[in-house]
Amino acid sequence: MRVMTEANQPVPARMPKLSLGRIGSTAQEDIDESLRALREMQLDVNAHARIRAYRPLPTVAFSRRESLMPEFAEASAAARSFGFDPVIRLAGGRAVAYDQTCLIIDLMAPLEFYNNHIAAFEAGAGCFRDVLGDLGLDARVGPVVGEYCAGDHSVNARGQVKVVGIAQRAMRRARLLTACIVLETPERLRPVVDAVYGAMKLEWSPASLGSVRGEGAQGTLDEIVRELVSGLQQRHAEWAFPHLTQIDDAGT
Repeated sequence: MRVMTEANQPVPARMPKLSLGRIGSTAQEDIDESLRALREMQLDVNAHARIRAYRPLPTVAFSRRESLMPEFAEASAAARSFGFDPVIRLAGGRAVAYDQTCLIIDLMAPLEFYNNHIAAFEAGAGCFRDVLGDLGLDARVGPVVGEYCAGDHSVNARGQVKVVGIAQRAMRRARLLTACIVLETPERLRPVVDAVYGAMKLEWSPASLGSVRGEGAQGTLDEIVRELVSGLQQRHAEWAFPHLTQIDDAGT
């Protein structure tokens, strides 16, 4: 059995489906498209894992919990002052700033694939670590000192700089694991995060923010994006089929 990606490329049935590129003309429309895909998965009793990847518009994505904080208005104004559109993201965590120098990757899979969110975090973080390793980075799972949106399942380089932030949301019958990968130099992002975190009275260290390019990845940004996406889809899709992988391993 074979399935087709949105780009009409045949892929093995166990490979997650791929949607590549932005949808709509605003940051909020990109968030809405991911929610639409998740709701579609909720209604499909034979749902197939999928990857959505896109280079975003300048955005500061806040969690819903942050949107209820008294500092939210000031933090949103700080984002807008840099030309970054504040939105409420689907997942939890702390505010994240990203733009066209980043890659947003949404990993979507039926909720039943993992018994708990820690297992899903570990599988997703491991896959991002491995695909960055294929690009030549000394990629590791774990937080670094002073990172924005600190989390145990961030992916860093050399144990020194964060290059991938990961958050997730579990819904009825569907799970979203979303990641922001900084591709190019983060010089434009650092003052945005600094202003937003300052408004929210959160501490972070600008030196903790790194990038794939800064860690020596070669090629154009489009080439790096293709390597990341194809790696997640083909070589590192364990997060999408954990039970099938365990069954296969037991039979060999």
